[in-house]
Parts: sequence; structure tokens; C-alpha cells
Amino acid sequence: MKEDYQMKEIYNLLGINNHKTIKELIEDKKEELKISSDRQLSKVLGINKDTLNRIITGESKKVDIISIIKISNFLDLKIEDTIQVYVSTLKTESISEIEDNRKANFILRNFDIERLYKLGFLKTKTNFEEIEKRILNFFEIDNIFDYHNSVAYPLFSKTKRSADEVMNTFWIKAAYLQFEAINNPNEFDPEELKKIVTKIRPYTRLVDNGLITVIKALYSLGVTVIVQKYVSKTAVKGATFIVDNKPCIILTDQYERYDLMWFTLLHEICHVLFDFDELSRKSYHLSGASDLLLLNEERANKFAREILFPEERMNFLKPNIFNPFLVSQYAEQNNVHPSIIYGFYLHDHPQESGVLYKKFNRFLIKSEMAVRSLKTNLWDTNESPADQARKIIEKISN
Repeated sequence: MKEDYQMKEIYNLLGINNHKTIKELIEDKKEELKISSDRQLSKVLGINKDTLNRIITGESKKVDIISIIKISNFLDLKIEDTIQVYVSTLKTESISEIEDNRKANFILRNFDIERLYKLGFLKTKTNFEEIEKRILNFFEIDNIFDYHNSVAYPLFSKTKRSADEVMNTFWIKAAYLQFEAINNPNEFDPEELKKIVTKIRPYTRLVDNGLITVIKALYSLGVTVIVQKYVSKTAVKGATFIVDNKPCIILTDQYERYDLMWFTLLHEICHVLFDFDELSRKSYHLSGASDLLLLNEERANKFAREILFPEERMNFLKPNIFNPFLVSQYAEQNNVHPSIIYGFYLHDHPQESGVLYKKFNRFLIKSEMAVRSLKTNLWDTNESPADQARKIIEKISN
């Protein structure tokens, strides 16, 4: 029954109905034009008799366009109408072949095959049956065409999708499904979030467990934060989603820097506190990537900076920035990790970034130390977003 239903859907999509077959139309036209034999018909059409017979009976899988034009002229039909009538005579396996082609074209237009292959998400770039199976299993859908209609539909139902944003779309859908599966049971409390934000800075000094401690505290306030491996071609440093009226934040390790991980977290928290209504209407916002939701990024950057290391303190320290001992001492006095100070100084002097980065590189520690117990990698495993969500819950809900 399922196969019959699928074939019916295929016929509908191809515009095939229950009108006469091509054989019936040709027989009617033969009678109208008083053509007495198949040999005469073959001569009129200019198509070999055996070839014509295979076309009429649907046994010919491939028909050249010249033959279609000749038959169209004979039947006095438009070429597209003749093709529809011809397809209706094909056997089931031939129709299925057309459907496989339609699926392959859908996949090419909606997924970055090359990028997904490099990520390890796909094991092949040419076997579209395997590619389709991987996508269906990952998103837990039954039909590849449900990718737009079912997967994270609330995010895209009101927004026109851009054809050149396929990787971003893929990443967003996967993230949204993760947050749905995590389903934070705690109520979101914005007032408590405002209070906790002012207490975050000292945890930057705890490289091994400071970030996870803060993330656990945020989870208890209804704010879910996860860390993901950066996906190239998305340009996403961080993102904020609203799922079930609760804020959800993703941090990526785009530059693998410890200071930027904290900065991105505070940047996204600012959007949660001040842009919640706008986020609720759009459902998500990407920081660092092209985004239709034009939130105040400058305000979010300033907010993150003021929480971590205010500008007036940076101005006080600037004359001694090349003295590691004094920077370390000042960082300790201000309850902040030294890498954050160096990171801000680099940001303030972009024209000297090349030279300064060489000088400060040893102080800009890697983020891996802080996120190794948090970071998820959806792409080169056989797990779905829901599978990964269960692991995340174990890490941040205790």
C-alpha cells in the first residue's frame, strides 16, 4: 500500500493523470488520418517501426528528443504534453528512476555535498542513495522533501530561503533539533540571569572547569548553552535561538581561542537580555554570519566587554601591556584571565594585529582546555541531533 501511495504521489508531481495513453492517442490519430498499417505510420513519423513500437508500449527507457517532436507533430500536441503522456506509459521501475533523479537534484540544490563530505558527515559524494539515507537518518525524517517542510519548520516558515545559504540552513536545522531534544525543563528567569551575569568574570580564571560551571548555572535558569565544532562556510561564531520560549545559545570554536569563547558567550547573553522579543519573532540569530535579523551587534560587543574587562581598565593598563608580569598581576586583581586582556588589546589595534599577535600568541590560550568536556561533533558520527542532546543533558544538568 505504501508503494502504491508513493507511485501515486510521483505521478501527481509529474502531472500525469488518467487521460488516454500515447498508444490510444496514436490509434485515434491513425483512424482519423486513415493510416492503415504500422509500416505506413512508421514512414509518416520517420521513426523505425521497432523503435516506435517500444515507445508506444513504454518499453523504451530513453527516447531522443527528435522522436518526441515527431510524435508531437503527428498528434498535434505540445511537446510537454506529449512527454507527460509518454511518461504515463512507462513501467514502474522507469518512473522510480525519474523520482530518484528528482531526489538527487533536490539534494544537490539544498545541501553542500562537498563541504559535508569534508566534514565527515557524508562518506560519498556520488552515491545519492547513500547520501539520502544519511540525511534521512540524521534528521529522522521519512522523505527527503520533508527537509524543508518538517525539519525546524518554525525557523523558516516566514523567511524566504536563499539558495546560496544551504550550509547555514543545514547547520541551523541541526542545532534547532538539538535544542528541541534537550528540552530544558527549567523556567527562563531573565531577572536571575541579569544577576548571574555580573558574577561570571571570575570564572574565566578557572580554565579547566569555569566555563562548564557557568553553563550549568545558566541551564538552571532556563538558558541552554552548547559548544560545537566550527563548520566552515557558515562563518558562525555564536548563535542564539528561542525554543519553546526559552533562550538557547551555541558557541563555536571558530578561532579556537579561550578569550573569544567567553566573549561570544557574553555577546549572546546580551541578545537574550535585550533582544528577546525580536528573537522570539525570528526564532534565531547568528553572530558573525549574514543574518536577516539585524540586532544591535555593537551593543552586544560593548556589553560583553564591560562584563569581562571594562574599557577604562584597559586604558589604565595599556602603557604596561608589554609587561607580562604587570598584566598578570592586574588580571588577578580584576578577577579575569589574562588572555582576555590581550584579546581586547588585539581587537583595539587591528592595524598592528600581525605584529601584536606574534608577541601575545603565547598568552592567548586554546579554548580546547575549557570545552573538551562540552564540545559536540555531530558531523562525523552516526548520531542524530537527538542522540547528541542526550549526552549534553548529562553534562550540563547535574
